[in-house]
Amino acid sequence: MNHTLYIEQKWLSMWGRFEVENEAGQAVYTVEGEPSFTRRLVIYNNANIQVGQIRSLFSFGPKFEVEMNGQSMGTIDYRFAFHPALDFDKLGWRVEGNFTGWDFQVYDQNNLEIGSVCRELWHLTDFYAIHYQNPKNELPMLLIALAVDLLTTKN
Repeated sequence: MNHTLYIEQKWLSMWGRFEVENEAGQAVYTVEGEPSFTRRLVIYNNANIQVGQIRSLFSFGPKFEVEMNGQSMGTIDYRFAFHPALDFDKLGWRVEGNFTGWDFQVYDQNNLEIGSVCRELWHLTDFYAIHYQNPKNELPMLLIALAVDLLTTKN
């Protein structure tokens, strides 16, 4: 069974709050950008409990520290290669595709596709759709989408 999260296009902002919806149009997460020297986004579930965060780190290239349910999930690192890619170190995932065009795929350490993120026309406006099959990958996939947003926005 495929699962999808949706984020309306206007979300591309570092500050403020936006909701992440499921296939039924129900808000399942709220993401809040917090002004700071290091760019930081905090994720809350629908009970308003913090379930994750991502923040940029000072490094040679773009690098993001990830936390889920109060535990470190390692980093998401930008890899300079023939085709730009991200690596989610603790999970062994690789992200490849067109980041600025919001069309990319996520692969596990065995090169199997875990999910994808793309633009979709939904309810007459542009939405970013986060597709995944395994429900346990929902929050990590959202964190990857947020890392791409941090990577591609200059706010």
